[in-house]
Amino acid sequence: MSLIPGKFAARLTLLPDSPAPITVNVNNAWFKPLDVTLSNYGSLNLQGDETLIKIPDHELNPAGNGREIRPRDQIEIAGATYRVRTARLMSVRTVWECVARKELI
Repeated sequence: MSLIPGKFAARLTLLPDSPAPITVNVNNAWFKPLDVTLSNYGSLNLQGDETLIKIPDHELNPAGNGREIRPRDQIEIAGATYRVRTARLMSVRTVWECVARKELI
């Protein structure tokens, strides 16, 4: 039996190479726990307070417009803002997996 994650509405602020940020709303983002024994994730050294956030690519790119999630982009979920440290397209190019850190106000 598999665990179905809770889905959350999220607002992404993408900082592309162009001067203006792009805001995208998605309805089905979810959190995935990071293994607490990890000290790195890919080539990223973990501090211990990171969160893994999954974003469906079909919601980020509903018209196949080629948007990408990159480091420094922001994800806002339930009033909390997360800064992306690294992101990659996973699961046969269907889900963005973002390692992010919650920003303190």
